[in-house]
Amino acid sequence: MTLFELGSYGYLNTDSIAEQTLRVYDLGVETRRNETYCYENKDRDYEGYLFQYTLDGYGMYEKEGERYQLSKGKAFFIHFPEDSRYYLNPAKDPNQTWTYFYLHFNGPAAEPFFRRIQELSGPIIDLEPDSLPVTHFFELYNTLKSQKPMEHYYSSEWLYRFLVSILRYVEFPKAGTSSPYVAAAMDFMSKHYGRQAVLSEMGREMGITYPHLERLFRREQGISPVRYLTQLRLEESMKLLQNTDLGLDEIAKQCGFSCANYFAKVYKKVIHITPAEFRRQHKLDSSCPLGTHIEITVQE
Repeated sequence: MTLFELGSYGYLNTDSIAEQTLRVYDLGVETRRNETYCYENKDRDYEGYLFQYTLDGYGMYEKEGERYQLSKGKAFFIHFPEDSRYYLNPAKDPNQTWTYFYLHFNGPAAEPFFRRIQELSGPIIDLEPDSLPVTHFFELYNTLKSQKPMEHYYSSEWLYRFLVSILRYVEFPKAGTSSPYVAAAMDFMSKHYGRQAVLSEMGREMGITYPHLERLFRREQGISPVRYLTQLRLEESMKLLQNTDLGLDEIAKQCGFSCANYFAKVYKKVIHITPAEFRRQHKLDSSCPLGTHIEITVQE
């Protein structure tokens, strides 16, 4: 386990402008283990916003019936009151440890940032440990820890930069970087393309929201996960049409299409002929031997 210097600090704002714009209430670095730790956010006597980022170990976060594991590099961002909760589960995992930093703040200027970040990232935000938002947090944390005096309006200025850095990170991911989530998503889809709900299952399995995964996927592959999955399914259906005598209902089922009619509709739109016509042509046409690869391009 990585060690972090723990501590929590309240922030006394003496600048009147902070109440009208952005105000830091408190922040800190904490570790939870072997204890009951659960907050129901709809019932708390708390106001403002909470940003909590996992530095090591993991915790759990639930919202709208979905459960997320907050492992290293993942954060939640909430506005009180909210119908959600976060917690440890020592009964399920007695060795569970959760080290995180948190930031509690408020102010009318925070609302548009919160709304846009939620819109882009969903309930969970993924941030690299060396990302600018994490660096910004420790800038203020270490300043408070050292008890250095701060200039007037510093906390409001700092909080604005912190929120901007998160928004920039989720809206404009670094070009040219390779995400392990994309490779994992491609592997997951190649193994489970036959499941109709594969995309929602994939997000839960990987612990990432679909909107965030879609942005990463588009950046690296140039297409959406939906388009990639459709191409996979059509390629697999071609193999079955060419190499088996399975009926269209069974092929549709095996390839993740809801029914033969929908399968035929997608097939006709992309390949420009029906599955039955494709089978007839490519099983009888000696110029296209069984198993020949045919390039598929799915338009979005």
